[in-house]
Amino acid sequence: MFDLHGRKINKLRISLSEACNMACTYCVSSLHDHKRDPDELKAKQIISLVHMLKDHAGIEKIRLTGGEPLLYPNLIQVIAGIREMGLSSIGMTTNGQLLARKAEALAKAGLKSVNLSLDSLQPEKFKSLGRVGKLYKTLEGIEACLQNGLSVKVNMVVIKGENENEIVDMLEYGLTHGIEIRFLELMAMGPLYKKDDYKLVSMHEMLERISARFTVKPVSADQDSTSLRYWVPGGYFGIIPNNSAPFCSTCSRLRLTSNGQLIGCLSNPTPISIHHLLNHPDPADALQKIVKKSISYKQDFAFTGSALVMSRVGG
Repeated sequence: MFDLHGRKINKLRISLSEACNMACTYCVSSLHDHKRDPDELKAKQIISLVHMLKDHAGIEKIRLTGGEPLLYPNLIQVIAGIREMGLSSIGMTTNGQLLARKAEALAKAGLKSVNLSLDSLQPEKFKSLGRVGKLYKTLEGIEACLQNGLSVKVNMVVIKGENENEIVDMLEYGLTHGIEIRFLELMAMGPLYKKDDYKLVSMHEMLERISARFTVKPVSADQDSTSLRYWVPGGYFGIIPNNSAPFCSTCSRLRLTSNGQLIGCLSNPTPISIHHLLNHPDPADALQKIVKKSISYKQDFAFTGSALVMSRVGG
């Protein structure tokens, strides 16, 4: 399906649950902010809604998010159900704390790729940024993914005064392990919305640090990629410049919340429920109208942020 700006909307991000076992400082204000929605969708309901969106709205690629998707009790059932309907592009974004013991089962169910949040390679800094969590568990999760043939990318949110001095170390970790690192500018979401001092490290500052150590050359990326991609000797890295060079003009994403609402744009996260269509005998027309309405909220050129936390809309 195409939006009002001519963009093909074919990617769906599903927040399986708002629950999370970490509480990153840029995501929420406290450990108590992540709460499971009382109307959280069951696995069969998620599969049914994905089937509708595939058949009637042109969805082709799925990314499972949260909260923390590994806390969702029937994650394997969801992945297998999506694979069985013919969708082979199934990814997941996770903090990796529970990943090591689940990677094999996830791969067998049909998961293809994993994006892991890893903001520091220093155990104490890792814990302070996430408020809870252990670095070694995420590192073990990465190793388990590689051993089971899952494609891995690592996302590092760069925060001034916190971890910008680890940018080069993180890139070297990625090059050593054959993993593409993506450095993220902070997003004005949740607790950072409308704050003037939210410790932004710009894309220019990131490239300056990396260029002091490596030869850096820009390379092409997919047209609807959220990141700008670069080559360095030994591999590649990306930067997701939410502030410096927003990717809004090429955005191809639709989001499904854990309680069955569609959200078309992070800057204008107006929810529209499709939960009721689970009981509809012929949902095609109604679903298409709702999807068109949802993606009509998409911005064309600039990210303006939202007070909603990312776990609500699918990080």
